[in-house]
Amino acid sequence: MATRAADATIKGYYYQFDTSILKLLELGTDTDTITIEGIEDIDITTATDATTIQCKYLSKPRFINSAVREPITLMLDHFVNPSTPDNYNYVLYAHFENETPGNEPVIDIAKLKAILTYTESKVEKQHHIDNGITDAKLSSFIAQFKFVFGKKFEIQQQEVIQKLITKFNCSEFEADTLYYNNALRIVIDKAIKRTTSQRLISKGDFIKAIDCSKKLFNEWFIKLRSKKEYLKLAAQALKSTRALDPIRTKAILIGKEILRADNSELPIESFIDNLVFRYYKLNSALRDAKPITIVLDCDLALLTNIKRVLISNELSFNDGYEGIHFSSHFFNKEPIINTTANAAKILKSSYSVKLISRACLISNVSTIQQWSVLLNFSKEDLPSSLLNGQYFDFKYCENLKDIYKLLAP
Repeated sequence: MATRAADATIKGYYYQFDTSILKLLELGTDTDTITIEGIEDIDITTATDATTIQCKYLSKPRFINSAVREPITLMLDHFVNPSTPDNYNYVLYAHFENETPGNEPVIDIAKLKAILTYTESKVEKQHHIDNGITDAKLSSFIAQFKFVFGKKFEIQQQEVIQKLITKFNCSEFEADTLYYNNALRIVIDKAIKRTTSQRLISKGDFIKAIDCSKKLFNEWFIKLRSKKEYLKLAAQALKSTRALDPIRTKAILIGKEILRADNSELPIESFIDNLVFRYYKLNSALRDAKPITIVLDCDLALLTNIKRVLISNELSFNDGYEGIHFSSHFFNKEPIINTTANAAKILKSSYSVKLISRACLISNVSTIQQWSVLLNFSKEDLPSSLLNGQYFDFKYCENLKDIYKLLAP
């Protein structure tokens, strides 16, 4: 797995997300749960234990008191708050560049007081004294507190991938691009929910969601990849899942931002013509090949102009009579084909590609036959009703040339 080229802020978020995924995978039973952004960054609840974890990825080379003062103070304040349960275990999981897990300093009462002591406007402050926290209470907190040096970013991420490989008996590529991406999306979706109950997930539900989700790439996944690496991974994903096999029904949605980009090297009409040549060329495509469906996020005027050029190029298409009176009945029809003498290849076809606008697709989603593969090259997400098959969500292509490199490597 390639190393992510992340900036410090994104890396910090990513580290917390990876820790959440790791903790979920390490839970003992399917009913055990974690809450993301609960009391602290990660709350773990099992039948016998409740633990809350602060996760920090710090750029400082070595442990110093000031670096951990804030998270420990927050944990201590929660512990002494009479309105909260006192049966929580507290963990500070903090990475320092040159510290090794297992070499943590002993946090006794003297060390805890030193951490809680600081200077503000040249005046010494002691959080425990200023808030009336007794030595007995500090000792009780220490008994339920653990300080752990976090693993390096890359080491922890590889550990997550290895656990996914073991859990799903899959290749490293599948673990990285499919299962890890799904896990990441689930954790992020939970983290931004408004209520605590919405941010809770059990191990069983987490595993099911990882295994059945159709969405391959999301924006957090690609933030930490270079464009070159992302496009390479995307092409590998399409190949390994056989998504582009000619016999599979496929829809390719092109977003308006792609259509508005500089496509002088590969205009949309040439893009469509090239795809047809690649996957549905007459006298070359096998008889069980299926025409590709192209969905364009554009207005009717642009769509009509594209159709004019395709007609001039003698490329037959099925648009369900969009622009006159759209008919799902006609749009859903299979092409009428003639085969070669040996009945192996398509000699003639009533149409070679399907063409429809995004607006028309959304308006008629309940009556249009779904595809086994849907590739979304758009910044906008699609309705869940369209995500019944294999779904690829690509958000890092800048123009039609980028897309064509993926679809026809």
